Amino acid sequence: MIKIIHTGDVHLDSPFSGLDVKRAEIRKNELRASFATMMSYAKKNAVDIILIAGDLFDSEYATRETVALIVREAKNCPAEIFIAAGNHDPISETSVYVKEGVFPENVHIFSGEEIEKFSLDRLGVDVYGYSFCSKYLEKNPAQGARVDDPNRINILVGHADSRSPDTPYCPVNEQIVRDFGADYTALAHIHNPTEPRKVGNAVWAFCGCLEGRDFTEVGPKGALLVEIEKENGVPRVSAKRLRFSKRRYERAELSVDGAVSRDEILARINAYVDGEGYGEETLLSLKLTGAVPATLVINTSDLAREVTGLFYFELTDATVTEESAEELAADGTVRGKFFRELEPLLEDASSRAVAEKALKYGLAALSGNNIVDF
Repeated sequence: MIKIIHTGDVHLDSPFSGLDVKRAEIRKNELRASFATMMSYAKKNAVDIILIAGDLFDSEYATRETVALIVREAKNCPAEIFIAAGNHDPISETSVYVKEGVFPENVHIFSGEEIEKFSLDRLGVDVYGYSFCSKYLEKNPAQGARVDDPNRINILVGHADSRSPDTPYCPVNEQIVRDFGADYTALAHIHNPTEPRKVGNAVWAFCGCLEGRDFTEVGPKGALLVEIEKENGVPRVSAKRLRFSKRRYERAELSVDGAVSRDEILARINAYVDGEGYGEETLLSLKLTGAVPATLVINTSDLAREVTGLFYFELTDATVTEESAEELAADGTVRGKFFRELEPLLEDASSRAVAEKALKYGLAALSGNNIVDF
């Protein structure tokens, strides 16, 4: 049996531009630490092969510090390491991938957009793969190709996209995987993948990203641990996800329906955070929903600052007024006149969000509330 770590979409040197400078620097270092933790796991658990299926770096220009990290971890790990360049870190004349003497002997880099094979005879394994040489790769190099020896353990590694046949990021589908004939096909590019899929006795899988980098990549992240045995030409393949991420992004909605004060909303937010068990490992984006009084204006920035115990917290207000449009339109006071002035903007999709906020502030002011405090 051979053990494999399948990773990719690491995006080392990612800027974490959605965060402030201090938190972004922390996250950059944590991403490097997650990579080191994964490599340490591989060493301690006698992993034979590490597959990096593209986008190891966030761009084709890697910092010296990050390259030094990869070299150090590779030297300290006895596994054979295979790197396929992706659309973010394609092979180019200036790429660190083509510089001589940078990586140790156990690191093997696929050199271009044609299928290339490395044979590990001591393990009875052939590893096939390819690399992006620019941002796009219109055709999958595995299409029309096939493994040389079906009796060996065959692995295919590359960056590809299964979501659309028209994708410019190397389209892949079950038929391409089946026809190529690998026992395990290790892919990256989809950061929130489905579970590994069977093709006969073989498996193909997207590893997902090592660390979430924004609120499109929620939940714990990591890599796949793959084990393969082959007897009489029949493979037995298992793949399970391991968490290596230091933190997790989460995105949620919270109803504050019927809340009548700022303090009540804050209490509901804190109760939700505590109930979900979120803490310092969590970056949370929370959307408030439900109906609240028209006089209650929610200052999301101020409320967010009072929520503690999270690494990062952002709040958006999607609440609606308890009073219906019909009730406000029929109001004979200045409140109704104010609503009727805003009504055309409220009915226009392009201006609705601003108009709804203006309505809340205006009705609050007309009720005598000091809206500067909101």
